[in-house]
Amino acid sequence: MIVKDVIIIGGGSTGCGIARDLALRGVSHCLIEKNDFAAGATGACHGLLHSGGRYVVSDPAAAAECIAENRILRKIGRKCVERTDGLFIRLPGDSKKYRDAFLKSCERLGIETEVLSPTRALELVPSLNPALEEAVRVPDCSIDPFRLCMLNIVTSQARGGEILTHHEVIDIIKERGRCVGVRAREKLSSSIKEIRGKAIVNATGAWAQRIARLSGSSLPMTLSKGSLVVTNHRLSNMVINRLRPPSDGDIIVPNEAVCLAGTTSVAVDDPDNMDVTAGEVEIVAREAASMVPEFERVRLIRTYAGVRPLLHAASEDGRQISRNFQIIDHTNGLFSIIGGKLSTYRLMAEKLCDAIMKEFGLKTACATAEKPLEGQEELRGYPLSKRLESLKDIVCECELVSRSEVERVIQRINPKHIGDIQHRTRLGMGPCQGGFCTYRALGIMQETGKMPPEESMHILKEFLQRRFKGVRPALWGDQLREEQLIEYIYLGILSMESH
Repeated sequence: MIVKDVIIIGGGSTGCGIARDLALRGVSHCLIEKNDFAAGATGACHGLLHSGGRYVVSDPAAAAECIAENRILRKIGRKCVERTDGLFIRLPGDSKKYRDAFLKSCERLGIETEVLSPTRALELVPSLNPALEEAVRVPDCSIDPFRLCMLNIVTSQARGGEILTHHEVIDIIKERGRCVGVRAREKLSSSIKEIRGKAIVNATGAWAQRIARLSGSSLPMTLSKGSLVVTNHRLSNMVINRLRPPSDGDIIVPNEAVCLAGTTSVAVDDPDNMDVTAGEVEIVAREAASMVPEFERVRLIRTYAGVRPLLHAASEDGRQISRNFQIIDHTNGLFSIIGGKLSTYRLMAEKLCDAIMKEFGLKTACATAEKPLEGQEELRGYPLSKRLESLKDIVCECELVSRSEVERVIQRINPKHIGDIQHRTRLGMGPCQGGFCTYRALGIMQETGKMPPEESMHILKEFLQRRFKGVRPALWGDQLREEQLIEYIYLGILSMESH
Protein backbone atom coordinates (compact mmCIF):
# COMPACT_ATOMS: atom_id res chain seq x y z
CA MET A 1 0.00 0.00 0.00
CA ILE A 2 1.21 3.49 -0.89
CA VAL A 3 0.50 6.29 1.61
CA LYS A 4 0.82 9.97 0.62
CA ASP A 5 -0.75 13.26 1.71
CA VAL A 6 -2.40 13.91 -1.66
CA ILE A 7 -3.52 11.60 -4.46
CA ILE A 8 -3.73 13.24 -7.91
CA ILE A 9 -5.82 11.47 -10.55
CA GLY A 10 -4.94 12.58 -14.08
CA GLY A 11 -1.62 13.09 -15.85
CA GLY A 12 -2.49 15.96 -18.16
CA SER A 13 -0.98 19.42 -17.82
CA THR A 14 -3.13 20.29 -14.79
CA GLY A 15 -2.38 17.07 -12.91
CA CYS A 16 1.34 17.33 -13.65
CA GLY A 17 1.28 21.01 -12.66
CA ILE A 18 -0.38 20.13 -9.36
CA ALA A 19 2.30 17.49 -8.71
CA ARG A 20 5.05 20.08 -9.28
CA ASP A 21 3.34 22.69 -7.12
CA LEU A 22 2.82 20.27 -4.23
CA ALA A 23 6.44 19.09 -4.51
CA LEU A 24 7.74 22.65 -4.22
CA ARG A 25 5.50 23.18 -1.17
CA GLY A 26 6.85 20.00 0.46
CA VAL A 27 3.59 18.02 0.29
CA SER A 28 3.92 14.30 -0.42
CA HIS A 29 1.79 13.07 -3.30
CA CYS A 30 1.07 10.29 -5.76
CA LEU A 31 -0.05 10.96 -9.35
CA ILE A 32 -2.05 8.28 -11.16
CA GLU A 33 -2.65 8.30 -14.92
CA LYS A 34 -4.49 5.55 -16.81
CA ASN A 35 -2.37 6.02 -19.96
CA ASP A 36 0.76 8.13 -20.40
CA PHE A 37 1.20 11.82 -19.66
CA ALA A 38 -0.81 14.23 -21.85
CA ALA A 39 -3.01 11.40 -23.15
CA GLY A 40 -6.24 13.44 -23.05
CA ALA A 41 -7.05 16.99 -24.09
CA THR A 42 -3.53 18.18 -23.22
CA GLY A 43 -1.92 16.09 -25.94
CA ALA A 44 -4.78 16.70 -28.36
CA CYS A 45 -4.68 20.50 -28.30
CA HIS A 46 -3.32 23.03 -30.81
CA GLY A 47 -0.03 23.34 -28.99
CA LEU A 48 -0.87 27.04 -28.71
CA LEU A 49 0.26 29.21 -25.80
CA HIS A 50 -2.47 31.82 -26.00
CA SER A 51 -1.78 35.53 -25.80
CA GLY A 52 -5.43 35.90 -24.79
CA GLY A 53 -6.29 37.47 -28.14
CA ARG A 54 -8.77 34.76 -29.06
CA TYR A 55 -10.89 35.55 -26.01
CA VAL A 56 -10.50 39.31 -25.49
CA VAL A 57 -13.92 40.15 -26.87
CA SER A 58 -16.02 37.15 -25.81
CA ASP A 59 -14.32 36.07 -22.56
CA PRO A 60 -12.07 38.82 -21.15
CA ALA A 61 -11.56 37.04 -17.80
CA ALA A 62 -10.06 34.02 -19.59
CA ALA A 63 -8.01 36.35 -21.83
CA ALA A 64 -6.51 38.09 -18.79
CA GLU A 65 -5.46 34.71 -17.35
CA CYS A 66 -3.96 33.66 -20.68
CA ILE A 67 -1.70 36.68 -21.14
CA ALA A 68 -0.50 36.53 -17.53
CA GLU A 69 0.37 32.84 -17.84
CA ASN A 70 1.84 33.37 -21.32
CA ARG A 71 4.43 35.69 -19.78
CA ILE A 72 5.19 33.29 -16.94
CA LEU A 73 5.61 30.25 -19.19
CA ARG A 74 7.87 32.10 -21.60
CA LYS A 75 10.08 32.79 -18.58
CA ILE A 76 10.05 29.42 -16.79
CA GLY A 77 9.68 27.04 -19.75
CA ARG A 78 12.14 28.19 -22.42
CA LYS A 79 12.57 24.72 -23.92
CA CYS A 80 8.83 24.11 -24.11
CA VAL A 81 7.92 27.39 -25.76
CA GLU A 82 8.76 28.60 -29.26
CA ARG A 83 8.33 32.38 -29.40
CA THR A 84 6.63 32.54 -32.75
CA ASP A 85 4.33 35.52 -32.12
CA GLY A 86 0.96 35.43 -33.85
CA LEU A 87 -1.05 37.33 -36.43
CA PHE A 88 -4.79 37.94 -36.33
CA ILE A 89 -5.63 38.61 -39.97
CA ARG A 90 -8.70 40.42 -41.29
CA LEU A 91 -9.93 39.20 -44.64
CA PRO A 92 -12.50 40.86 -46.95
CA GLY A 93 -15.90 40.62 -45.31
CA ASP A 94 -14.56 40.40 -41.74
CA SER A 95 -16.11 43.02 -39.48
CA LYS A 96 -14.23 46.24 -38.75
CA LYS A 97 -16.37 46.64 -35.64
CA TYR A 98 -14.97 43.37 -34.30
CA ARG A 99 -11.46 44.58 -35.13
CA ASP A 100 -12.07 47.78 -33.14
CA ALA A 101 -13.48 45.83 -30.18
CA PHE A 102 -10.51 43.46 -30.37
CA LEU A 103 -7.91 46.24 -30.20
CA LYS A 104 -9.77 48.07 -27.44
CA SER A 105 -10.04 44.93 -25.30
CA CYS A 106 -6.37 44.06 -25.87
CA GLU A 107 -5.36 47.52 -24.71
CA ARG A 108 -7.57 47.26 -21.63
CA LEU A 109 -6.08 43.86 -20.67
CA GLY A 110 -2.48 44.79 -21.41
CA ILE A 111 -2.02 42.45 -24.38
CA GLU A 112 0.69 43.88 -26.66
CA THR A 113 -0.56 44.52 -30.21
CA GLU A 114 0.88 45.96 -33.41
CA VAL A 115 -1.37 46.77 -36.37
CA LEU A 116 0.32 45.73 -39.62
CA SER A 117 -0.36 46.66 -43.22
CA PRO A 118 -0.97 43.82 -45.72
CA THR A 119 2.51 44.40 -47.16
CA ARG A 120 4.20 44.06 -43.76
CA ALA A 121 2.13 41.00 -42.84
CA LEU A 122 3.10 39.30 -46.11
CA GLU A 123 6.75 40.07 -45.45
CA LEU A 124 6.47 38.21 -42.16
CA VAL A 125 4.40 35.32 -43.55
CA PRO A 126 4.61 35.14 -47.36
CA SER A 127 2.10 32.27 -47.49
CA LEU A 128 -0.77 34.45 -46.22
CA ASN A 129 -3.78 35.21 -48.39
CA PRO A 130 -2.66 38.31 -50.35
CA ALA A 131 -6.22 39.65 -50.20
CA LEU A 132 -5.94 40.33 -46.44
CA GLU A 133 -6.82 43.86 -45.42
CA GLU A 134 -4.71 44.12 -42.29
CA ALA A 135 -3.19 42.06 -39.48
CA VAL A 136 -2.63 42.50 -35.77
CA ARG A 137 0.50 41.06 -34.17
CA VAL A 138 0.15 39.53 -30.69
CA PRO A 139 2.48 37.48 -28.42
CA ASP A 140 1.01 34.03 -29.23
CA CYS A 141 3.54 31.18 -28.97
CA SER A 142 3.81 27.51 -29.85
CA ILE A 143 4.19 25.16 -26.88
CA ASP A 144 5.05 21.45 -26.63
CA PRO A 145 2.45 19.95 -24.25
CA PHE A 146 4.34 16.66 -23.88
CA ARG A 147 7.58 18.33 -22.83
CA LEU A 148 5.61 20.58 -20.51
CA CYS A 149 4.11 17.62 -18.66
CA MET A 150 7.41 15.74 -18.45
CA LEU A 151 9.26 18.74 -17.02
CA ASN A 152 6.64 19.30 -14.34
CA ILE A 153 7.03 15.65 -13.37
CA VAL A 154 10.82 16.04 -13.05
CA THR A 155 10.26 18.32 -10.05
CA SER A 156 7.73 15.92 -8.53
CA GLN A 157 9.97 12.87 -8.80
CA ALA A 158 13.06 14.75 -7.58
CA ARG A 159 11.19 15.48 -4.35
CA GLY A 160 9.75 12.03 -3.70
CA GLY A 161 6.54 12.16 -5.70
CA GLU A 162 5.15 8.75 -6.67
CA ILE A 163 4.17 8.52 -10.34
CA LEU A 164 1.96 5.68 -11.62
CA THR A 165 1.34 5.83 -15.36
CA HIS A 166 -0.71 3.14 -17.13
CA HIS A 167 -2.74 2.70 -13.94
CA GLU A 168 -6.51 3.23 -14.02
CA VAL A 169 -8.43 4.27 -10.91
CA ILE A 170 -11.28 1.78 -10.55
CA ASP A 171 -12.53 2.64 -7.07
CA ILE A 172 -12.45 5.41 -4.48
CA ILE A 173 -12.16 4.13 -0.94
CA LYS A 174 -14.52 5.83 1.52
CA GLU A 175 -14.52 5.57 5.28
CA ARG A 176 -17.10 7.35 7.46
CA GLY A 177 -18.25 9.35 4.45
CA ARG A 178 -14.79 10.60 3.47
CA CYS A 179 -12.59 9.69 0.52
CA VAL A 180 -9.41 8.24 1.98
CA GLY A 181 -7.83 6.42 -0.93
CA VAL A 182 -8.15 4.77 -4.32
CA ARG A 183 -7.63 1.43 -5.95
CA ALA A 184 -5.78 1.50 -9.26
CA ARG A 185 -5.34 -1.32 -11.77
CA GLU A 186 -2.06 -1.61 -13.67
CA LYS A 187 -3.15 -1.99 -17.29
CA LEU A 188 -0.53 -4.50 -18.45
CA SER A 189 -0.59 -6.94 -15.52
CA SER A 190 -4.10 -6.12 -14.14
CA SER A 191 -2.59 -6.04 -10.64
CA ILE A 192 -4.36 -3.77 -8.13
CA LYS A 193 -2.59 -1.14 -6.02
CA GLU A 194 -4.12 0.63 -3.04
CA ILE A 195 -3.08 4.23 -2.45
CA ARG A 196 -4.14 6.11 0.67
CA GLY A 197 -4.17 9.88 1.18
CA LYS A 198 -5.64 12.74 3.18
CA ALA A 199 -7.02 14.42 0.04
CA ILE A 200 -7.80 13.29 -3.49
CA VAL A 201 -7.59 15.58 -6.52
CA ASN A 202 -9.72 14.85 -9.57
CA ALA A 203 -7.79 16.41 -12.48
CA THR A 204 -9.01 14.04 -15.18
CA GLY A 205 -10.44 16.63 -17.57
CA ALA A 206 -13.24 15.23 -19.71
CA TRP A 207 -13.36 12.11 -17.51
CA ALA A 208 -13.85 14.09 -14.28
CA GLN A 209 -17.53 13.20 -14.04
CA ARG A 210 -16.70 9.49 -13.97
CA ILE A 211 -14.21 9.93 -11.13
CA ALA A 212 -16.62 12.15 -9.19
CA ARG A 213 -19.30 9.49 -9.42
CA LEU A 214 -16.97 6.92 -7.87
CA SER A 215 -17.12 9.09 -4.74
CA GLY A 216 -20.88 9.58 -4.95
CA SER A 217 -20.57 13.14 -6.27
CA SER A 218 -21.35 14.88 -9.58
CA LEU A 219 -19.96 17.79 -11.58
CA PRO A 220 -21.45 20.63 -13.68
CA MET A 221 -19.71 19.81 -16.96
CA THR A 222 -20.20 20.25 -20.68
CA LEU A 223 -18.07 18.28 -23.14
CA SER A 224 -16.99 19.70 -26.50
CA LYS A 225 -14.98 17.77 -29.09
CA GLY A 226 -12.43 19.69 -31.11
CA SER A 227 -10.87 18.16 -34.23
CA LEU A 228 -7.59 19.24 -35.84
CA VAL A 229 -5.50 18.33 -38.88
CA VAL A 230 -1.72 18.09 -39.28
CA THR A 231 0.15 19.23 -42.40
CA ASN A 232 3.33 17.62 -43.69
CA HIS A 233 5.42 20.77 -43.28
CA ARG A 234 5.39 24.23 -41.71
CA LEU A 235 3.29 26.68 -43.71
CA SER A 236 4.11 29.56 -41.39
CA ASN A 237 6.60 30.42 -38.67
CA MET A 238 3.95 32.44 -36.85
CA VAL A 239 0.61 31.46 -35.33
CA ILE A 240 -2.19 32.55 -37.69
CA ASN A 241 -5.64 33.48 -36.35
CA ARG A 242 -8.70 34.88 -38.13
CA LEU A 243 -9.68 38.31 -36.81
CA ARG A 244 -13.31 37.48 -36.17
CA PRO A 245 -15.36 35.83 -33.38
CA PRO A 246 -14.00 32.31 -32.63
CA SER A 247 -15.29 29.74 -35.13
CA ASP A 248 -14.31 26.54 -36.94
CA GLY A 249 -10.90 26.27 -38.58
CA ASP A 250 -9.59 29.71 -37.67
CA ILE A 251 -6.19 28.87 -36.13
CA ILE A 252 -2.96 27.54 -37.69
CA VAL A 253 -0.10 26.78 -35.29
CA PRO A 254 3.48 25.92 -36.34
CA ASN A 255 4.71 22.96 -34.31
CA GLU A 256 8.23 21.70 -34.94
CA ALA A 257 8.32 20.34 -38.53
CA VAL A 258 4.56 20.56 -39.15
CA CYS A 259 1.53 22.83 -38.70
CA LEU A 260 -1.64 22.11 -36.74
CA ALA A 261 -4.91 23.59 -37.96
CA GLY A 262 -8.26 23.62 -36.23
CA THR A 263 -10.53 23.41 -34.61
CA THR A 264 -14.16 22.35 -34.54
CA SER A 265 -16.56 22.44 -31.60
CA VAL A 266 -19.03 19.56 -31.38
CA ALA A 267 -21.03 18.75 -28.25
CA VAL A 268 -20.53 15.15 -27.11
CA ASP A 269 -21.76 13.05 -24.20
CA ASP A 270 -18.90 10.55 -24.14
CA PRO A 271 -15.31 11.72 -23.42
CA ASP A 272 -14.02 8.76 -25.43
CA ASN A 273 -15.87 9.97 -28.55
CA MET A 274 -12.83 11.28 -30.40
CA ASP A 275 -13.52 10.11 -33.93
CA VAL A 276 -12.84 12.74 -36.59
CA THR A 277 -15.30 12.91 -39.47
CA ALA A 278 -14.48 13.71 -43.09
CA GLY A 279 -16.83 16.69 -42.81
CA GLU A 280 -14.78 18.17 -39.97
CA VAL A 281 -11.56 17.75 -41.95
CA GLU A 282 -13.16 19.50 -44.92
CA ILE A 283 -14.32 22.42 -42.76
CA VAL A 284 -10.94 22.92 -41.10
CA ALA A 285 -9.03 22.62 -44.40
CA ARG A 286 -11.36 25.04 -46.19
CA GLU A 287 -11.21 27.69 -43.47
CA ALA A 288 -7.44 27.32 -43.06
CA ALA A 289 -7.03 27.78 -46.83
CA SER A 290 -8.88 31.09 -46.63
CA MET A 291 -6.01 32.35 -44.44
CA VAL A 292 -3.16 30.42 -46.09
CA PRO A 293 -4.12 29.40 -49.66
CA GLU A 294 -1.38 26.77 -49.81
CA PHE A 295 -3.57 24.71 -47.49
CA GLU A 296 -5.55 23.67 -50.57
CA ARG A 297 -2.47 21.90 -51.96
CA VAL A 298 -0.65 20.74 -48.83
CA ARG A 299 -0.59 17.10 -47.79
CA LEU A 300 -2.66 16.45 -44.66
CA ILE A 301 -0.90 13.67 -42.79
CA ARG A 302 -3.08 13.12 -39.76
CA THR A 303 -6.22 14.14 -37.91
CA TYR A 304 -6.95 13.94 -34.21
CA ALA A 305 -9.46 15.19 -31.68
CA GLY A 306 -9.63 16.07 -28.02
CA VAL A 307 -12.61 16.57 -25.73
CA ARG A 308 -12.69 19.85 -23.80
CA PRO A 309 -13.98 19.67 -20.20
CA LEU A 310 -15.94 22.93 -20.11
CA LEU A 311 -17.97 24.45 -17.30
CA HIS A 312 -21.64 23.62 -17.62
CA ALA A 313 -23.71 26.22 -19.44
CA ALA A 314 -27.16 26.50 -20.94
CA SER A 315 -25.70 27.11 -24.40
CA GLU A 316 -25.08 24.05 -26.56
CA ASP A 317 -22.45 25.99 -28.51
CA GLY A 318 -19.12 25.17 -26.89
CA ARG A 319 -17.62 28.40 -28.23
CA GLN A 320 -20.06 30.41 -26.12
CA ILE A 321 -18.91 28.72 -22.90
CA SER A 322 -16.27 30.44 -20.78
CA ARG A 323 -12.72 29.02 -20.84
CA ASN A 324 -12.39 29.88 -17.17
CA PHE A 325 -11.95 27.11 -14.62
CA GLN A 326 -13.60 26.05 -11.39
CA ILE A 327 -12.39 24.21 -8.31
CA ILE A 328 -15.01 22.17 -6.49
CA ASP A 329 -14.56 21.01 -2.91
CA HIS A 330 -16.92 18.05 -2.55
CA THR A 331 -16.47 18.34 1.28
CA ASN A 332 -15.64 14.65 1.51
CA GLY A 333 -11.90 14.73 0.86
CA LEU A 334 -12.27 14.98 -2.93
CA PHE A 335 -11.40 18.13 -4.90
CA SER A 336 -12.24 18.44 -8.60
CA ILE A 337 -10.92 20.98 -11.09
CA ILE A 338 -12.68 21.49 -14.42
CA GLY A 339 -12.57 23.96 -17.31
CA GLY A 340 -9.52 26.03 -18.14
CA LYS A 341 -6.91 25.65 -20.88
CA LEU A 342 -3.40 24.35 -21.37
CA SER A 343 -2.19 27.96 -21.32
CA THR A 344 -3.53 28.42 -17.78
CA TYR A 345 -2.55 25.02 -16.37
CA ARG A 346 -0.02 26.51 -13.90
CA LEU A 347 -2.55 28.98 -12.49
CA MET A 348 -5.13 26.19 -12.19
CA ALA A 349 -2.62 24.07 -10.28
CA GLU A 350 -1.74 26.98 -8.00
CA LYS A 351 -5.37 27.66 -7.03
CA LEU A 352 -6.09 23.97 -6.47
CA CYS A 353 -3.00 23.59 -4.27
CA ASP A 354 -4.01 26.71 -2.34
CA ALA A 355 -7.29 24.94 -1.54
CA ILE A 356 -5.38 21.82 -0.43
CA MET A 357 -3.09 23.88 1.80
CA LYS A 358 -6.10 25.55 3.38
CA GLU A 359 -7.62 22.11 4.01
CA PHE A 360 -4.40 20.98 5.72
CA GLY A 361 -3.99 24.23 7.69
CA LEU A 362 -0.67 25.00 5.99
CA LYS A 363 0.56 28.34 4.66
CA THR A 364 3.44 27.54 2.28
CA ALA A 365 3.07 29.80 -0.75
CA CYS A 366 3.19 28.77 -4.41
CA ALA A 367 6.62 29.04 -6.05
CA THR A 368 5.87 27.74 -9.55
CA ALA A 369 5.74 31.15 -11.24
CA GLU A 370 9.28 32.07 -10.19
CA LYS A 371 11.24 28.83 -10.54
CA PRO A 372 12.20 27.63 -14.04
CA LEU A 373 11.00 24.15 -14.93
CA GLU A 374 13.64 21.63 -13.88
CA GLY A 375 15.18 19.21 -16.37
CA GLN A 376 15.35 21.65 -19.28
CA GLU A 377 19.14 21.54 -19.33
CA GLU A 378 18.96 17.90 -20.44
CA LEU A 379 16.72 18.63 -23.42
CA ARG A 380 17.89 19.34 -26.92
CA GLY A 381 17.03 22.66 -28.49
CA TYR A 382 13.45 23.63 -29.19
CA PRO A 383 12.30 24.15 -31.87
CA LEU A 384 13.49 21.67 -34.49
CA SER A 385 15.65 24.27 -36.25
CA LYS A 386 17.93 24.35 -33.20
CA ARG A 387 18.52 20.59 -33.22
CA LEU A 388 20.63 20.30 -36.37
CA GLU A 389 23.98 20.13 -34.62
CA SER A 390 24.25 16.36 -35.05
CA LEU A 391 22.77 14.00 -37.62
CA LYS A 392 24.45 10.84 -36.34
CA ASP A 393 22.45 7.68 -35.64
CA ILE A 394 19.09 9.27 -36.49
CA VAL A 395 16.12 6.98 -35.82
CA CYS A 396 13.38 9.46 -36.79
CA GLU A 397 14.40 11.67 -39.71
CA CYS A 398 11.30 13.86 -39.50
CA GLU A 399 11.98 15.03 -35.94
CA LEU A 400 15.75 14.34 -35.82
CA VAL A 401 15.46 11.90 -32.92
CA SER A 402 18.72 10.02 -32.36
CA ARG A 403 19.31 6.46 -31.22
CA SER A 404 20.96 7.75 -28.03
CA GLU A 405 17.79 9.66 -27.11
CA VAL A 406 15.64 6.57 -27.61
CA GLU A 407 18.06 4.44 -25.57
CA ARG A 408 18.09 7.01 -22.76
CA VAL A 409 14.29 6.93 -22.50
CA ILE A 410 14.25 3.12 -22.57
CA GLN A 411 16.76 2.91 -19.73
CA ARG A 412 14.96 5.52 -17.63
CA ILE A 413 11.34 4.43 -17.82
CA ASN A 414 11.27 0.88 -19.26
CA PRO A 415 8.49 1.81 -21.75
CA LYS A 416 5.60 -0.53 -22.41
CA HIS A 417 4.26 1.31 -25.47
CA ILE A 418 5.72 3.21 -28.42
CA GLY A 419 3.78 6.25 -27.21
CA ASP A 420 5.94 6.31 -24.06
CA ILE A 421 8.99 6.98 -26.25
CA GLN A 422 7.07 9.22 -28.65
CA HIS A 423 5.87 11.63 -25.94
CA ARG A 424 9.38 12.03 -24.53
CA THR A 425 11.32 12.45 -27.77
CA ARG A 426 8.76 13.44 -30.48
CA LEU A 427 9.65 10.26 -32.38
CA GLY A 428 6.95 9.68 -35.01
CA MET A 429 5.31 13.10 -34.69
CA GLY A 430 6.59 14.46 -38.01
CA PRO A 431 5.44 14.01 -41.62
CA CYS A 432 5.63 10.18 -41.68
CA GLN A 433 3.67 9.94 -38.41
CA GLY A 434 5.76 7.01 -37.21
CA GLY A 435 5.43 5.04 -40.41
CA PHE A 436 9.19 4.53 -40.83
CA CYS A 437 10.70 4.97 -37.36
CA THR A 438 8.37 2.91 -35.19
CA TYR A 439 9.86 -0.47 -36.05
CA ARG A 440 13.35 0.96 -35.53
CA ALA A 441 12.44 2.05 -32.01
CA LEU A 442 10.94 -1.36 -31.26
CA GLY A 443 14.14 -2.95 -32.55
CA ILE A 444 16.17 -0.86 -30.11
CA MET A 445 13.84 -1.93 -27.28
CA GLN A 446 14.51 -5.56 -28.18
CA GLU A 447 18.28 -5.01 -28.41
CA THR A 448 18.33 -3.50 -24.93
CA GLY A 449 16.42 -6.48 -23.54
CA LYS A 450 13.39 -4.39 -22.56
CA MET A 451 10.92 -5.96 -24.97
CA PRO A 452 10.45 -9.66 -25.98
CA PRO A 453 9.95 -10.11 -29.76
CA GLU A 454 6.44 -11.55 -29.41
CA GLU A 455 5.34 -8.64 -27.22
CA SER A 456 6.84 -6.04 -29.58
CA MET A 457 4.80 -7.33 -32.51
CA HIS A 458 1.61 -6.95 -30.47
CA ILE A 459 2.59 -3.37 -29.53
CA LEU A 460 3.48 -2.56 -33.14
CA LYS A 461 0.11 -3.79 -34.37
CA GLU A 462 -1.70 -1.78 -31.69
CA PHE A 463 0.27 1.35 -32.62
CA LEU A 464 -0.44 0.95 -36.33
CA GLN A 465 -4.17 0.56 -35.68
CA ARG A 466 -4.18 3.74 -33.62
CA ARG A 467 -2.10 5.56 -36.23
CA PHE A 468 -4.38 4.54 -39.09
CA LYS A 469 -7.42 5.80 -37.17
CA GLY A 470 -5.90 9.30 -37.28
CA VAL A 471 -4.66 9.03 -40.87
CA ARG A 472 -7.83 7.58 -42.42
CA PRO A 473 -9.91 10.81 -42.60
CA ALA A 474 -7.13 12.48 -44.64
CA LEU A 475 -6.46 9.69 -47.15
CA TRP A 476 -6.32 11.24 -50.60
CA GLY A 477 -3.68 12.30 -53.12
CA ASP A 478 -0.06 12.07 -52.01
CA GLN A 479 -1.07 11.03 -48.50
CA LEU A 480 -2.88 7.98 -49.89
CA ARG A 481 0.19 7.05 -51.92
CA GLU A 482 2.48 7.34 -48.89
CA GLU A 483 0.10 5.24 -46.83
CA GLN A 484 0.18 2.53 -49.50
CA LEU A 485 4.00 2.53 -49.27
CA ILE A 486 3.89 2.20 -45.49
CA GLU A 487 1.32 -0.60 -45.81
CA TYR A 488 3.70 -2.45 -48.16
CA ILE A 489 6.57 -2.08 -45.67
CA TYR A 490 4.59 -3.57 -42.81
CA LEU A 491 2.61 -6.19 -44.71
CA GLY A 492 5.31 -7.18 -47.16
CA ILE A 493 8.72 -6.72 -45.62
CA LEU A 494 7.73 -7.20 -41.96
CA SER A 495 5.05 -9.83 -42.67
CA MET A 496 2.51 -8.09 -40.45
CA GLU A 497 -0.31 -9.95 -42.23
CA SER A 498 0.68 -13.04 -40.24
CA HIS A 499 0.24 -11.29 -36.90
